[in-house]
Amino acid sequence: MSGISNSVEQLTQAHLRNVQQLAVFYTGKDNVYAINIAKIKAFIITEEVVISDTPTDSPVVAGIATIRGVPITLINLDKWLGQEPLAIEDYKLIIFCEFNNHQIGFLVKDVINIVEKTTDELINNEEQNAKITYTTYVDVDNAPKLCTVFNAEQLLVDIGWTDDGQAQLEKYVDKSVNDKKVILAAEDSKVAREILLAFFKKIEANYEIFDNGTGLVDRLKNIDPSRVGCVITDIEMPGTDGFQVAQFIKGNSELEHIPIIVNSSMTTAAVKHKMESIGVDDFVGKTDIPTLYKSVVEYLGTK
Repeated sequence: MSGISNSVEQLTQAHLRNVQQLAVFYTGKDNVYAINIAKIKAFIITEEVVISDTPTDSPVVAGIATIRGVPITLINLDKWLGQEPLAIEDYKLIIFCEFNNHQIGFLVKDVINIVEKTTDELINNEEQNAKITYTTYVDVDNAPKLCTVFNAEQLLVDIGWTDDGQAQLEKYVDKSVNDKKVILAAEDSKVAREILLAFFKKIEANYEIFDNGTGLVDRLKNIDPSRVGCVITDIEMPGTDGFQVAQFIKGNSELEHIPIIVNSSMTTAAVKHKMESIGVDDFVGKTDIPTLYKSVVEYLGTK
């Protein structure tokens, strides 16, 4: 376990090989789940931290743990997934994560392994169940077993940590953009795409939106670069991911002038550093409408 924990930063170089790396773990009922390792800060042994109970309106919040000197909310995934939870002491590990600029800990029974999956091996299941992003198969005890990549962003919505997108639009967006150049966007999440669509309509933008990075890159190959005002891209996507989208643009002399706004829930310092090293112009947490609006205004202006 310590070997895996100590290698988290090194393991997040997956984008260079066009794969996603998943930390695979057991829930309390020995179901196999996973989360993208780029969202993980550390693996913590549960018995090594003090967990205090805390009043909360959410039954999935298991308490507060002090991790690296910071109080972190602990989530019982079994409870959120509708399964019978174990006692806290029966969960061996806490997966300490950061996404959408929130630090949070997930109680898990044990970590199985870290696996690499090409995007073709990940089946998008969000249409059937909002709590599931992808399913895939992983080897457990030398046999293939169904593995579910849970939708961490949906969990934030369910516990009330993420504001409703429409409410943010009404509160923070009050002017349209003063530019007829097209905004090209890539977002594989249906929920996030709907928020982006509402945002583009509210600012009266000229836009094209794709459900993966491949569609966006193909469009860039067939459009006059002078027509593009900016690109907004998620990172974690099937086909061509956000790292590859950014590399394609910034590595092409005809396209490198196009501003890139990364709109992603993967907000760890390591991920931001990688995107900055590629040359992206701004980084916005997913569903953070006020910051996204400010960034788009910077590149397109308002009237």
